[in-house]
Amino acid sequence: MVDATLLKDLTELLGNNLTFPEIEIIGGYFFKKYDPHALEGIAKTVTISPSRAARRLVQECIDGNKIEELIAFTVELDDNQLSGRTVRLAGLDNLLYALSRSGHVYDHARRKLVKIGEDANLMPNWGVLRDGKEYPLIVASMDICNNSKLVKKYGPKIMEKVYLGLWEFFKPKMRQYNARMWYWAGDGGVLAFRDQNGGAAEAVSCCLEMIFSLSIYNCMPDRQIDELISMRFGMDAGKVKFFNETGKIVSDVINYACHLEKNHANPNGLSISDDLYGRLSPQIQYMFKKKDEFESRIAHSLTYVCDKALC
Repeated sequence: MVDATLLKDLTELLGNNLTFPEIEIIGGYFFKKYDPHALEGIAKTVTISPSRAARRLVQECIDGNKIEELIAFTVELDDNQLSGRTVRLAGLDNLLYALSRSGHVYDHARRKLVKIGEDANLMPNWGVLRDGKEYPLIVASMDICNNSKLVKKYGPKIMEKVYLGLWEFFKPKMRQYNARMWYWAGDGGVLAFRDQNGGAAEAVSCCLEMIFSLSIYNCMPDRQIDELISMRFGMDAGKVKFFNETGKIVSDVINYACHLEKNHANPNGLSISDDLYGRLSPQIQYMFKKKDEFESRIAHSLTYVCDKALC
């Protein structure tokens, strides 16, 4: 189950965050009389770098069929004591994400690696985020315009079919941009994106594609209703405290995104915070024609009109 990417991330994580003595101590947990110098074939007087020590430990665990135990130990080590200090493993999220890509996650309750029993692309935490911890994330609030009028005209059963069809229509785009639907209340919901390198461009591009592709969705013969569906999106970025029960997540980032969507974006429009806008390429920034103040912050907006392009 362990692929090359995962092994590379594990080796770099240990080598970048731990000292040689600490790695040697960890080796002693897995092997009796663990001696990196002897394994490397060098004298005790020769200094071994942490990166080299990490490579040797990972290889020994592979050869000894203990690599899953080492991964579990590493995850548990974060924020815990080792050799008299509290260890902070910068980059642990990358390891956990690579683990989820291999079809496994770390079960903190059982303290072991387990196979993912669902589509990894649907996991709200990407197999990475831990309950009660803060992470830099990008959030998008999305809503179907005039939903109350549509429900009144067609009834809740028909509109439920519309929501389901729209949800299925958007799924491939969410998968492409690694988005997660944290909650969906029929006529709208909240999407979340990991905020890493290129995360801002991917998150905004995902929402743009959703808006642009509504023109295609509205041409489909099985839409159930005659009216054209239009949507609004609002986006913000920042630290969010994650909970496994995503409906319980409360955050200023989510609040601002929701306010942008409900009170600032036009139908078939997207409004984003200035912080998020500033991290986009000039080509994407160019599409946002409107700049104004909203709730004491600068916001940037665009509206897509099918027969007039962007305005």
